[in-house]
Amino acid sequence: MNSGFPGAQSPARLVKVLRLLTRHHVQGLSIADLTALSGLDRSTARRLLMVLVQAGYAAKDADTGRYRLGVEAMLTGLAAMAKPPIFGVCHPVMVSVARRTGDTVFLIIRVGDFAHCLHVQPGSTVLPAHSLMTGQIRLLGQGTASLALAASLRDAELEQIYQRRRLDYEAAGISQERLMDMVRQTRRRGHSLSVNLLTSGATGVGLAIEFQTAHSAHIAAISVANHDAQMDARHQAQALQVLREELAQAGIAQVGGGAGDRVGR
Repeated sequence: MNSGFPGAQSPARLVKVLRLLTRHHVQGLSIADLTALSGLDRSTARRLLMVLVQAGYAAKDADTGRYRLGVEAMLTGLAAMAKPPIFGVCHPVMVSVARRTGDTVFLIIRVGDFAHCLHVQPGSTVLPAHSLMTGQIRLLGQGTASLALAASLRDAELEQIYQRRRLDYEAAGISQERLMDMVRQTRRRGHSLSVNLLTSGATGVGLAIEFQTAHSAHIAAISVANHDAQMDARHQAQALQVLREELAQAGIAQVGGGAGDRVGR
């Protein structure tokens, strides 16, 4: 690509700037922020940023003057969602868990302030009206796997997310106090537990998991759900044991109550 900006030929530096924009997409970055975070000099950081703006991978917020990901970055992300790397790793686990427990299994990843459902694997006992389907998005903490995902975040980050999405959380009947209470309980248990949180008459248990890409670690979550009558305390324990066994066999690390400073302030 001919960018028209001298000094912007380094693919590694361009990727570095794009990665920083991705990590700070919600709040956006000023050129000064980008310079400080990247370690590049101001003129180089600006040139690289303008390359991304020109290509549609970055955009300037007219109100704040800060830079965020652009439309082309969004389209790239959506294309990747059609077959994300984590799906190939987790799908066999989900199939085995659904077969062994008879429960419905959900795979959730974080997308900004929300939890995105990548896949639903039905069990032999099908939930007739489970409200989270493949491709749908929920608030972090709204749903079993989403709650496990939320519990893996720092309190300060969760509080910021809640403030940004306060109206959405309030519309869902989730106060900040309730969200933090559910998160604390999840950390104490080492797994999430929800009863009628999204689907009336359904109970689920979930675990946060960690998966690696070439450059960093990412957090996702898997949950197992069934009818309340089926998902009693004994079945919950069995489902969690099966899920942990299958994750361990697949070499997928779990993130639970012992997540250390990940869940601290």
